[in-house]
Amino acid sequence: MRHFLVIQFLSAIMLVNGTVAQNLNDPTTKLLDETLNQWHRDAANAHLDEYIGSMADEGVFIGTDAMEYWTTAEFKAFCQPYFDKGTTWNFIPLKRNISLSMDKNTAWFDELLNTHMGICRGSGILQRQGDQWKIEQYVLSATIPNEQMREVTREKLAADSALILKMVFDRYGMKGSFLLLDSRNDRYLGYNPPLWDSGYLPASTFKIPNSLIGLETQVIDTATIFRWDRNPRALSDWNRDLTLREAFQVSCVPCYQEVARKIGVDRMREYLKKLSFGTMDVHPENIDSFWLEGNSRISPRQQVTFLQHLNEETLPLTKNVMEAVKSIMLNEETSEYRLLGKTGWAIRNGNNYGWFVGWIVTGDRTYYLATLIEPEDPEKFPDFHVARKAVTMDILRNLGIIGFAGIR
Repeated sequence: MRHFLVIQFLSAIMLVNGTVAQNLNDPTTKLLDETLNQWHRDAANAHLDEYIGSMADEGVFIGTDAMEYWTTAEFKAFCQPYFDKGTTWNFIPLKRNISLSMDKNTAWFDELLNTHMGICRGSGILQRQGDQWKIEQYVLSATIPNEQMREVTREKLAADSALILKMVFDRYGMKGSFLLLDSRNDRYLGYNPPLWDSGYLPASTFKIPNSLIGLETQVIDTATIFRWDRNPRALSDWNRDLTLREAFQVSCVPCYQEVARKIGVDRMREYLKKLSFGTMDVHPENIDSFWLEGNSRISPRQQVTFLQHLNEETLPLTKNVMEAVKSIMLNEETSEYRLLGKTGWAIRNGNNYGWFVGWIVTGDRTYYLATLIEPEDPEKFPDFHVARKAVTMDILRNLGIIGFAGIR
């Protein structure tokens, strides 16, 4: 957004004041050329006060790393240890263009530099302040030959994706992880890899295997109706008779507790072992709650692997059972994509984290995903009923898998 505002600001100035193309014989242009040369020399010679003094107090320096956006004061703090040790940088200008506003109080420039990072491009704004010129903004960027761009893009894909995802999590005030499997390339990418193999309660994501096992053991079928006993339940959506699809979509805990009790401990253990759905701790006393509290655990990677087997129908189950569960998992269908998935929210015994797991189909591409979110501030957090899926969809848009997100 700041970059966009800068562009608007520059456009406004040029419309009002106009610009003068570079004139190498113009005294002001010569002065600006030497001002920038001296600025680079001050860096090479570790003259910190002079180097920072050439920048406006409200100036900014934008570096080659995506997160390097410093105010003048912040940039000074970054530079200080390098200048103190005399281990600075020597940027040698190779070519420079300078344009002036009609009143010659504002200048725009770009330059090619020979640096320790190879050829880089610098660009920015200079503003006249009294009898001095100050750098209002400087942007340093690495130059990449077009024929090498594909290779560079591939090399930095994982790092770029992780940064994009971190920015989404930060925007929602969340911590956690995101794991995406691109099935075409058998490639994983995402955010916070150390958590991909950490175990968590499955919470209501367990409704996926619970539905599969219930249908396979025939304790329920696709025509099952869960009758409401007229006792008030935790959510108003649960206070009615529900079909299997409806019970899944509104995540009716009492309905699926009934399914688990009908399946029973022995069959539940048997099928969970066949399905390799994490490590579920099932006993007679917790048959209707083991996925909500206790020692049951599943990792984001295990979720993704399980979902891939379900979608590809390679689980050791009847084909029509897998097709039926995939049908009730349909979350969204547009002209662009089909999203199948399930939310979960572990909130018992001090836990407070949410899931969205599933897969998205766009054209001939299928991506399997597991989102795990937890509020940065336990006292202030968004409604998980919205945030779990919202974070997921925002990530998919920012990765370019669906639609366009932009800055919100």
